[in-house]
Amino acid sequence: MKENAIRRAVRQGRPALGTGLKEFASRAVPWIVQESGFDYCAIDHEHGAFDLETIAALASWFQATDVTAIVRIHKNFAHLIPGILDQGIMGIQVSEIETAEEARAIVRLAKYPPIGNRGISGQGPHTGYKSYGRRHATEYAPWANENIVICPSIESLEGLANVEAIAAVEGIDMIAYGHSDLSAQLGVHLDLEHPKFKAAMRKIVDACKAHGKLVRGSAETEAQIEEYWQMGCQVLNLPGNDVSTYLDGMKARADRAKARLKGIGVEMG
Repeated sequence: MKENAIRRAVRQGRPALGTGLKEFASRAVPWIVQESGFDYCAIDHEHGAFDLETIAALASWFQATDVTAIVRIHKNFAHLIPGILDQGIMGIQVSEIETAEEARAIVRLAKYPPIGNRGISGQGPHTGYKSYGRRHATEYAPWANENIVICPSIESLEGLANVEAIAAVEGIDMIAYGHSDLSAQLGVHLDLEHPKFKAAMRKIVDACKAHGKLVRGSAETEAQIEEYWQMGCQVLNLPGNDVSTYLDGMKARADRAKARLKGIGVEMG
């Protein structure tokens, strides 16, 4: 059993750096993510096309690296949480949580007693196919409750209004926000420098600090990486995902080739 890399980074006094997967799911991806220097990777079930079998394969491949895999799902699919965690996924981010009761509901599904009521399944990917038997409650469950990070995402005005109560829920480990949806709800869609959005972020950070929870900042510019860390975001989701990274890299290569060809008089259109 390995320590969650998000927990490890925070324990070491540095930010946990994350990226996301929305489109690509091959055995090479976790190794590439590790080689790039990330601590965690969010697999997008909400907006991506990953089914449970694909998530299970990614979970196993990530387990062979030092990168922690988490899955983002919408709250309407919260019933999938136990099955996803049993594949060896080390964190769940649940979108559009709006009340403390909704937060308690995901804790019940994701944490073992005495914190939650997650069902016990032995000898699976999550236990490394080991059977803990009677030792489950004293050995595996405490480790899982500490290392599997449960993270509601604030994406609405109601969620923002209730963030203090959400942060107070036992079993919630971290709070994120959906910068696109939340800024749209605030009437400043993707204007992340707007005072309204900055105030919303500070409210989330303050609630997490008050209740000893981690807060994940989603940086969209290089400058925000610095700003969000200094604000108190111990976990930083860096700009882009697999799609934008691949697109930016391919475009840069094509642009360099076109520039050289144009330099010798070739019309590229």
